Amino acid sequence: MENQKEFIESLFSKKDRKKLWVLPAVTNKEIDLERERIVTWLHPSGHIGYVVYNDGEKISAFMMERLAEKSASNKACMCSWCLSVKSARNMTIFSRKLSETTSNGVMLCSDLNCLNSINNPGANAMRESLNAEEKRQRYYKNVESYMAKYL
Repeated sequence: MENQKEFIESLFSKKDRKKLWVLPAVTNKEIDLERERIVTWLHPSGHIGYVVYNDGEKISAFMMERLAEKSASNKACMCSWCLSVKSARNMTIFSRKLSETTSNGVMLCSDLNCLNSINNPGANAMRESLNAEEKRQRYYKNVESYMAKYL
């Protein structure tokens, strides 16, 4: 298990490692980072989100901080990655510091579980012409695009 923990730590930048908390299911290999395309989890406090991305050749990881508590609003919001439309109560702005003076904020599913939103859209989900596999591919592409711009 120590080797798995060291492997996971090595994926994150030295700066991110200072705030790294690894989900036990990842540490004990219940979730296989080499098989899954995207693995996300939240710090137990909910103030930090972690993303591990496997493009088939390289595994990358980064951390984002939650800017504020969940909204009490019923307004509709769209996740920037999976494009699910939900109430603001189920969305959160996560940010990543790019430099000393610049940060990037992005509206995401508050639990970072976009794949669940795609696979189990719920009765009130926005109807789309894409099937679940096409939505997953779009999600992967959106995460890749985010990483290309901000990592």
